[in-house]
Amino acid sequence: MSSSVTHQPSVAKLHWDANGQPKSTQFDDFYFSSDDGIAETQYVFIDNNQLMERWQRPHPKPSFTLAETGFGSGLSFLIAWQHWRNIKPCTTSDNRVKLHFISVEKHPLSFPDIRRALALWPTLSPLSEALLNQYPPQPIKGCCRLSFDQGNVVLTLYFGDATEGLSQFLPCSTLGKPHTGKCQFGALGSEQPFTVDAWFLDGFSPSKNPDMWTPQLFAAIARLSAQGTTFSTFTSARCVQDGLKAEGFSFRKMSGFGMKRQMLAGEFVAASQLQTDTQLEQPKPKHTEEGHTEFKHAKPNQRGNAAHHFWHLVGPAANDFSSSKTVLIIGGGLAGCQAAAALANKGFHVTLVEQNTRLAQEASGNRQGVVYTRLSPHQDPLSEFNLAAQVFANQFYAGTSPSQKASYFRQCGEQSGVVHLAMSDKQRRYYQQLSATFADSPDFCRWCSEDDISSFSGVKVKHPGLLVPKAGWLAPTPLCEALVKSPKIRIVTNSSVAKLERLHNHWQAFDKNGTLLASAANAVIANAKAANRLTQTAHLPLKPIRGQVTHIKHAPASLCALNTVLCGEGYISPADAGIHCIGASFNLNDDNTALTAQDHTTNLYNLNQMVSSNLSEDNTMVLDGRVGFRTTTPDYFPIVGPAPRYDGMRERFAALSHNANASTQDPGDYYPQLYTLLGLGSRGLAYSPLAAELLASILAGEALPIRQALYLKLHPARFLIRDLIRNKTSTLNP
Repeated sequence: MSSSVTHQPSVAKLHWDANGQPKSTQFDDFYFSSDDGIAETQYVFIDNNQLMERWQRPHPKPSFTLAETGFGSGLSFLIAWQHWRNIKPCTTSDNRVKLHFISVEKHPLSFPDIRRALALWPTLSPLSEALLNQYPPQPIKGCCRLSFDQGNVVLTLYFGDATEGLSQFLPCSTLGKPHTGKCQFGALGSEQPFTVDAWFLDGFSPSKNPDMWTPQLFAAIARLSAQGTTFSTFTSARCVQDGLKAEGFSFRKMSGFGMKRQMLAGEFVAASQLQTDTQLEQPKPKHTEEGHTEFKHAKPNQRGNAAHHFWHLVGPAANDFSSSKTVLIIGGGLAGCQAAAALANKGFHVTLVEQNTRLAQEASGNRQGVVYTRLSPHQDPLSEFNLAAQVFANQFYAGTSPSQKASYFRQCGEQSGVVHLAMSDKQRRYYQQLSATFADSPDFCRWCSEDDISSFSGVKVKHPGLLVPKAGWLAPTPLCEALVKSPKIRIVTNSSVAKLERLHNHWQAFDKNGTLLASAANAVIANAKAANRLTQTAHLPLKPIRGQVTHIKHAPASLCALNTVLCGEGYISPADAGIHCIGASFNLNDDNTALTAQDHTTNLYNLNQMVSSNLSEDNTMVLDGRVGFRTTTPDYFPIVGPAPRYDGMRERFAALSHNANASTQDPGDYYPQLYTLLGLGSRGLAYSPLAAELLASILAGEALPIRQALYLKLHPARFLIRDLIRNKTSTLNP
């Protein structure tokens, strides 16, 4: 049974002094220097990591990664972003290097507080406004991925404990072992290593916040570092010196900023080169049932504990970021087009193969779709993913693509807001709990009365509900066409892939006649249920579900005024070109492709439960519609990540069928550089942006945009492992 409300860490409690400076009441400490916060950040973090000089030299990786302990008011991020903008860093390829800033924060500022803090620096106001426009609703827990400057600056925030947060990005299975700068396996789901280039060790001082500055934190920092990774910190406390030295960092003491006597700066040189008497004992890691890593003693008695096997890891890690920058994507619907856009944004050259003559003609081919997830106050993994996907999608569609000046909402739909009508007492309780939880972020969601919804929606509704103002509706086909407008994306239409083979380190796609359609170093299977026709993904439990959408022409005046999306048992969108879309039916085990009167009746009935107009009695309406088959999975999570070898996985982890706690140190068995993005179900518009960003991060060897434990719920190998633990043979055994 899921526990109710909260997705939250503890929101920061502040006191504002007479000069308007924020001070933490929890730690009795200021967030930045009362003399000059900008100068302090410049001196401690920018200058002492030599960033201005380093950014003017060619960088060998697609991204320069900064990581920070303690996001606070966001000042360090804004200063780094400002300098990055001014320098326009060099690159060794045809792609501009991107800035990736990672920050962990246990006590995030509420939206009103961070807005007040950022107002202290008017010179940063353009960047501050951009950050405020995307700042995640508080309180929220886990990872949030924000994108700025058309994808050239990425901010990954983890709200929660610092050590827990950094462990989300750990790239290998060598936790608790002396770190030498080498990884046994690649990053989670990736064949590329992930490391940080420079650290901002911020946060409140060790004397006031000792729970953060622990040996476990320094161990996590070391395992995310490589030879030459630098750090700087405002403190010179002995526990920080000892912790860094024990984990392989050299350091120097230098004058601190302002009244602070000393600070530290240095770089990682690997533990094997720094054997000292002060070496700290390495804690043993704990992996929870979901694969989440904590630095505690593992408890082996939990069924299927991931501490005893590394099925989710691939390996060994590759080191060349430039030789495999081509990707073949099979499928030109929402999944494939979102994947193409995300990969192109990370510097990959993409060939997208679609079986129809135009993109988005199968499940993604409806006139209108809603950016909608099933929001819940519960803390179960599906509720967490739905919340993360909704937040990310709202931001994604409101932003501009690298090749477009207008937002996706403006190009292909409307950011009209979406109302989740409370059709039952249970929904009413859930939505009111969500509204109360996010009371400081009313622009994300807020509870509205029946009269309020009727007033701003333009139609008389029968229920109160939850308004998500930054959501809306989109036309999927124009959206897909806008997503792939990039010189790095080549479209191949009217080409159905019948066979996928790996030859000469490249994946090659062939049609039924054996004609080569496309070839690339990496491949992504994103063709929904058709994935089961390919040998590599034939075992995945994908299920098509028929859905019929009803189109209303010449709607009555009482409906024509609708200007927001209403969702209940079904949904209705504002009119597009004079046509309202309502739907959609949910027909299991039904392969009928023709429109049915029964489904039109069902859709109209569901609409009549939401609004006061009795549409079934209106004889002037003209009904039309469309049938599509969305593809879902048994657990309703998408399938995102490396494609597992069916036989190899079952052989390598066969012991799980006899003992769910069986131990093996081997990684999973995966097809090299073959990935999936499947099973978006009826939430394709909301799920696909985050799923595509996750996939692109995996291929690029970057930090993931969601928690590792949550990612394991989306991992393509999860079904094989579950079947083994249950001693069950998949009915889809190829």
